[in-house]
Amino acid sequence: MNRFALAAVLAACTGTAIAVPDVICGALPDVQNHGLIGGIRAYSVGTTACNIGTSNANWIDGTPDHPVIAVTIWKYDNETERLTQLGVTQVKHSFAALQGSVCQPCQPGGTFSALGPGCSDPYGAGLNGAQGDLGPRTEVNAFTGDFVYPYTGINQGGNAIFKRIQVKQTDITDSTATFYVEGVYVIKDELVHGTNMNNASYKRLNINQSSFNAGTAGSIHREVPAIYAWQAHNADVVITEQDYPGEGRIIVASKATDLGGGTWRYDYGVYNQNSDLGVASFSVPVNTGTANFGFNDVDYHSTVDSGVNPTDWAPVEGTDGVIWNSENESQNSMGNAVRWGTMYNYWFETDSPPVSGTTSVSSFKGANTLDFAGIVPTLATGCLADMNGDEVLDFFDISAFLTAFSTEDPSADFTGDGTFDFFDISSFLSAYSAGCP
Repeated sequence: MNRFALAAVLAACTGTAIAVPDVICGALPDVQNHGLIGGIRAYSVGTTACNIGTSNANWIDGTPDHPVIAVTIWKYDNETERLTQLGVTQVKHSFAALQGSVCQPCQPGGTFSALGPGCSDPYGAGLNGAQGDLGPRTEVNAFTGDFVYPYTGINQGGNAIFKRIQVKQTDITDSTATFYVEGVYVIKDELVHGTNMNNASYKRLNINQSSFNAGTAGSIHREVPAIYAWQAHNADVVITEQDYPGEGRIIVASKATDLGGGTWRYDYGVYNQNSDLGVASFSVPVNTGTANFGFNDVDYHSTVDSGVNPTDWAPVEGTDGVIWNSENESQNSMGNAVRWGTMYNYWFETDSPPVSGTTSVSSFKGANTLDFAGIVPTLATGCLADMNGDEVLDFFDISAFLTAFSTEDPSADFTGDGTFDFFDISSFLSAYSAGCP
């Protein structure tokens, strides 16, 4: 039972309501274009916090007891029907709370150092783009709300794009695409009450294709991460949420597109809502020929965040699946993991039609795995040990396996883990002993 559920049970038993803070992103009102340097354009976006809980939320300047705010820009490509995340900002450290009523009537009790119940606090795009108040994302644990303080780069400014949301101008030069912004509040007051799973909201972003000035439009989707914009565009997208035990939330989207001629493209998005454990691998079951792999991540930047390894994840094909891997924390603490508030994309093509199945992720920190229901290719039912494809198991298949194993050919990776070892040999021998249908 989580802490919030336990609090609810205690309240029911005692008849006493337990006051809790619950901060969400209630508005994304404005956008500022800070200019272009080296093909990278920078933006900042205004956010309004709403405390929809029943007690004050701490907003104490000059201490590690205040919320931080992260904003990202997303793109839905109408040609590929794929949603990707384009760029991230360092986090805004809040410093004072006003007491507005954007989401619901503001209740008495709030101060400059505490956002009252029902109250809202606006930070305009100019304020959220103030470089001295922006700090590294990698120094924030989005599940607990803890962060390094004083943070690296405090009171430090730079050029026009330093610390702000950075996107490649080539990625936003597209009049046919639909763009979005997502705002996320991270606040430590919420963990003990279990109210830290609804802090992300998103809204449509319009970008002028001449000036590249931008503004938000339409209604905000409160308490909904931007990955759900994918499903709003295409009802065939399957989205599944899972939480690491006692930790944060990972969300996986999956979609299959019929390309004609018996070929299908499979698209996946792995979004880390607020997990400090992160994601370092993603796998999809498939045992037919695969091609045209793709991958998309975000580029970290500014102060210590620029130390995140920018290396793309490369797919590794096995006999029963394809897996993408990054370094885990023990290999590189600044490895290119799916860190909180970001989404990475993976795609490939194959001739297998879609079915319901399971994909998997493993964590960047520790040894945790999660399985996600979604769309996967139909698995072929042929004979795996028939290495030469003559539908007969004999010495020639053993010879073909040994040759493939010695050259580290993906066809010999029977465990699909990207390594070639005793377990692949054992798996092949088991398949060989089982015979062909």
